[in-house]
Amino acid sequence: MERLPNLIIFLNLLLMASTFANAHVVKSMFPFGDSLFDPGNNHFTKNCTIQADFPPYGSTFFKRPTGRFTNGRTVADFISQYLGMELQLPYQELRQQIANGTRKEFPDNGISFASAGSGLLNTNEQCVR
Repeated sequence: MERLPNLIIFLNLLLMASTFANAHVVKSMFPFGDSLFDPGNNHFTKNCTIQADFPPYGSTFFKRPTGRFTNGRTVADFISQYLGMELQLPYQELRQQIANGTRKEFPDNGISFASAGSGLLNTNEQCVR
């Protein structure tokens, strides 16, 4: 019963994505959410204890741990692929790359702000900064 709201949100997002895909060309996505959408933001956040950077995470699709709380793709990854765009990178990873000079700007296909363990309560504040 606790997963029902997540399922409803996922189905609504999928419906919106397919509607937009038929009516417009979607060029970018900006996912927010918890572990169902997190592409590895927590992996790049210092002092975050909620991590998915060890096997079996990532073993099916990426063949290595990626910080995603799944053994393959997240919900946002499936929607991106359905829309024909590249997967969104974690905001924390992009921020570090821009800060250290390995990347000059944010990508055009969007950025993922999702963070596993996020919610309404302030119990995971060290991971969602």
